Amino acid sequence: MAAVRKATGGSTASEHVLAFEVGMNFTRYALFTNGRIGIPGTIATPTDSVDSFYDALVDVAKKQAATLARTGGKIDGITFSMPGFIDTKKQEAVTAGALAMLYRHRIGEELAERLEAIGVTGGPDDEQIPSWIENDANCAAMAEKMSGNAQKLDDFVLLTVDTGLGGALFLDGKIRRGKDWRAGEFGMMVTNYGVAGMLPLHDFVSTLRLSEDYAEAFDEPSGNVLPSTLFKHLDDPVVKGIVERWVDYIAVGIFNVVVTVDPEVVLIGGSIAREPALIPMIETALAKNKDWKDFRTSVKRCRHSGNAGLIGAYYAFATEVLGK
Repeated sequence: MAAVRKATGGSTASEHVLAFEVGMNFTRYALFTNGRIGIPGTIATPTDSVDSFYDALVDVAKKQAATLARTGGKIDGITFSMPGFIDTKKQEAVTAGALAMLYRHRIGEELAERLEAIGVTGGPDDEQIPSWIENDANCAAMAEKMSGNAQKLDDFVLLTVDTGLGGALFLDGKIRRGKDWRAGEFGMMVTNYGVAGMLPLHDFVSTLRLSEDYAEAFDEPSGNVLPSTLFKHLDDPVVKGIVERWVDYIAVGIFNVVVTVDPEVVLIGGSIAREPALIPMIETALAKNKDWKDFRTSVKRCRHSGNAGLIGAYYAFATEVLGK
């Protein structure tokens, strides 16, 4: 049975979808019941082998299935938020970020097969549980569309600022994945060729760069610098200058994306987006560009942070498999 078949629901009136958000160090999970998220859990992501990875997820799914069985329910679907380039047609991880052991694996289908082998199935006919896998940045955008700051929008861009610059394009009412599943790699833009050659924007807007610039200015090891703490010391002119230069590059990336796709809004994600000063500083940096007045677009932080991957994974399953 194909992993992306239409789910027909469990033996009760409730729909139960188990979502996983796979990260390099930790994997989070939550059971959605009729679209409502349950209490999330967390396990360490096994990285020594593919078998160890699946064994850990099988254990989670078995426990969820056992709990549902007490009231006559079943897992009606399994869905994943994954790092890397995800071929959604084949439902295959072309890459999986730092999780090299998962490259070229059809993770959802392979997990469902392992569950079927031990008697954990779904649907009224006890078939293999349907599944879906999706890129993590796309999931973050889908979470905003489902219940965040883009619910009423058909065209928006999400940029995630972290150890690199990632993101997603939600255009004409759907995720734009690209012909090779690589759309939204905003950090690969070359924006400073005259000074830095072909170095990508990643090198200028990552939070690592923010730490490194501070460490250089104050002669401290960069590993001791938590990037978000710089926003607590903007009254120091040196610190403020470091942060402003960093924000200027974020503004360059935003401007380039806006003039390319003309979205209704730009959403900023990543843990550092929680800093209250960030969005106003981005707006000030954008205003330095004389052409911004012709393309002025609202810039907001994402509503979802901790559960974005889980919510977006559910949205992907609901739209792509359940046809909602």
